[in-house]
Amino acid sequence: MLLSQIIQCIVFLVGGAGIFLLGLRFLSMGLQTIAGPTLQKLISKVTNHRILGVLVGMGVTCLVQSSAVTMAMVIGFVNAGIMQLAQTLGVIMGANIGTTITGWVLVLNVDQYGMPIAGACALVYCFAKKERVKYSALALLGVGLVFVGLAAMKVSLAPVSSNQDFLNALAVFNAESLPSICACIFVGFLMATIMQSSSASLGVTIVLASQGLIGFNTAAALVLGQNIGCTISALMIAVNTSRHARRAAFFHLFFNIFGAIWVTILFDPTIHFMRWFLESAVGIANPDDAKNVTLAIALYHTTFNVANTLVLLPFTGKIPALLDKLFPNKVQSKHAVVTKLDPALIKSPFAAITQSAREMGMMNQTVCNMLSDLRKVIDGKADKEVVERIFENEAKLDTAQTEVIEFLTGLLSTSVSKSIANDAERQLRMSDDLETASDYVTQVLKLWLRMRDHNVAFDKAHQDDILSLHEGVAKLAADVATVLDNQHNVRKLAEIRREGHVLTEQVRECRAKHWRHVAETNEDPLLTTTFTDLLGAYRKIKEHLVTATQALCAEIVEN
Repeated sequence: MLLSQIIQCIVFLVGGAGIFLLGLRFLSMGLQTIAGPTLQKLISKVTNHRILGVLVGMGVTCLVQSSAVTMAMVIGFVNAGIMQLAQTLGVIMGANIGTTITGWVLVLNVDQYGMPIAGACALVYCFAKKERVKYSALALLGVGLVFVGLAAMKVSLAPVSSNQDFLNALAVFNAESLPSICACIFVGFLMATIMQSSSASLGVTIVLASQGLIGFNTAAALVLGQNIGCTISALMIAVNTSRHARRAAFFHLFFNIFGAIWVTILFDPTIHFMRWFLESAVGIANPDDAKNVTLAIALYHTTFNVANTLVLLPFTGKIPALLDKLFPNKVQSKHAVVTKLDPALIKSPFAAITQSAREMGMMNQTVCNMLSDLRKVIDGKADKEVVERIFENEAKLDTAQTEVIEFLTGLLSTSVSKSIANDAERQLRMSDDLETASDYVTQVLKLWLRMRDHNVAFDKAHQDDILSLHEGVAKLAADVATVLDNQHNVRKLAEIRREGHVLTEQVRECRAKHWRHVAETNEDPLLTTTFTDLLGAYRKIKEHLVTATQALCAEIVEN
């Protein structure tokens, strides 16, 4: 009889936990979408100021309702070079504090309203036309499902919560000695690792405590382990990222392990302090009581992370040096990927699209470098190394485009907002334009090499025309780089369009002048065809550079 009850409880407990997790997912997706611009502003405020970093980490995590998403953003920004490692330390500590808000949401104890909230918001989400209304409803739908899942887990445990045999067996699982405290911490770690969510595992802990199956002490020990377990997702995300990004993920693990160690050593004093504080400040004499335990656990979760932050915050200046020693520089593999895009970062669409935007800048800068090297070839000052570098950069951009396409199509296959989807589509077009521009740069190089192999050269007039055209295209590429750094530079976008028109006219004039020259003189056929081919290649480079920025023009018009 008892065995069948336990099996039934486990089945329904898993179901309730699944609904709870789905609710957290919907809540995070909705808030990320409607708070995207706010997240960008918050992240841009991060400096080396420790306290400001903590506040930003708290704010972002409260907005997205997930420390895992915040860590995905941090790792992505460090990997892309947007943030420095020292800037992330405060954000990571703040994220640990911000994630405790889930416990305070559960303190509201409005389980009975979960289903009406979820049902009403589901209807709004299905039929709403405006994106902001739609994703606001999705966030509230998540809140409703959180309470539905919580209620389902409570109901699932009701049959065994009054069974004395089960309670006697569970009494062994109690945080009263150091070994039992460590065992509880390990179980908490497993819970958060399996669920990939400290918030969900916290919800299960609160359910167990509210049904009288575990006491406050045991719940507190479980919370310590869950704080460590929530770091696993960040470590998995950072596997294929840069050394600095891996350092940021490791600091997240170190922060929570360090906190668990010192709190475990001082477990009894900290528990006595919490019980005293709950009684004197909150008026809760018995935190083990089912009516009070949710508030007690939420307060303990927040207090632990705040205290751990206060302990480590003064040492953040020394921590980067320690992480440098743990993760020394390593020689990159020749087969390493070209971009810094990692599919794991898709967990945070905002971070994913921000990092892929940085890769557009990298691709354009590579085109600029190719044009710079090509100028040396035109001037006759290039050696074999310069020529090989141009071909290597072209191959690099081929690989980069492939990685961008794989990354962005993976992002578009998930549920993302319209603005994120539009950004991804623009970046796909930009990557294609920039890669194609590099193809034409190598085409120009091949034409010059062919002339060199046949030992022929242009006269001064034709050489000057090509040099002038090359300088105009190189300046255009540099201006595109400026726009990619500041995508709302409307003046520079207009200037790029004007430059494109000027270069088009310049190509036409050069072609007309060339044919007049051919009609008047007996020109070498190889020089004649090479010159017109060069004009065509430069015109194509110009067209693809201008087209790459037209996507940004469309974005500004939409916004």
